[in-house]
Amino acid sequence: MGYELQAQDPQFSQFYANQVLLNPAFTGSAEGARLALNYRSQWAAIPGHFKTFAAAFDIPVTFGPTRHGLGLSFMADQAGAGNLTKLDVLFNYAYRVLINDDHAIRFGISAGFQQASIDFFNLRFPNQIDPLRGPNAPLLPSGEQAIESRINEDVSLGIVYYNNFMWAGMGIHHLTTPRQQFTTTSPNARDATLPMRITAFTGLMIPFTRDKLSSRSISPSLLFKYQGPFMQLDLGGYVNFDPVVFGVYFRAFEPDAIIGLVGVRKGMFSVGYSYDYTISSLTNGISGGSHEVSLVIEFEKGITKKRTPKVNMNCPRF
Repeated sequence: MGYELQAQDPQFSQFYANQVLLNPAFTGSAEGARLALNYRSQWAAIPGHFKTFAAAFDIPVTFGPTRHGLGLSFMADQAGAGNLTKLDVLFNYAYRVLINDDHAIRFGISAGFQQASIDFFNLRFPNQIDPLRGPNAPLLPSGEQAIESRINEDVSLGIVYYNNFMWAGMGIHHLTTPRQQFTTTSPNARDATLPMRITAFTGLMIPFTRDKLSSRSISPSLLFKYQGPFMQLDLGGYVNFDPVVFGVYFRAFEPDAIIGLVGVRKGMFSVGYSYDYTISSLTNGISGGSHEVSLVIEFEKGITKKRTPKVNMNCPRF
């Protein structure tokens, strides 16, 4: 007997805290070298809950009048009694096109591999249970032909437009639709691929004063994701009272969570914490909600340098 399951990529509520993972076109968009670290514990009260860690390093590179971005990103995810573990390793590149001093477009690509493994010794299959002696009897051998580890190539593309007060972007992830099967005995095993994921996002930076670099602003924002049969809309925004940032989001379509965030930006450091309160039928009492922390270090932040006035990337950092 075969079973069909459907799933989607790990996600972060603080999606702007690791911009390179959100869209490869953000690679090299900071003033200088940047390191982003993220950790998410999803549905913390459920045994075998999802634990996701991400890290990305990117740096702008200038050749004459053109500006490029180079980066390397990692994402590791673990879940379930079988310790299903995934590791994505991607090299990132972006190219900036200046339309004028007030408008710019960035194009990006990421390419690398996705490695996944599972511990079959921690899994139990129905054909391992002795029908006469019950579940307390020694387990029978399983007939599954296991693939405990696999590696597949992965490629994503992205584009971002921005000016001093707004941004909008789109990404297409998993163009190679990496295979996901861990057994060859299922009749549908060869069809088990990770669907392409399409993301679109936009937002505004509205300063409380006429200064485009104001330390006080409000930023309404949204993120739309589509992957296989799943669609998701995160709708909300941030209020910036430098150095403190507050945020709230509603995860819509099939209402899933209300997300609250607080962040602090000081010099080159940005630290954020967010909590997802589950409002779906799972309920927060069962799930325990989701916790997420982020740390972003922008190594050139706060260093005074004489620069030619150019359009600024003013999207949020959490």
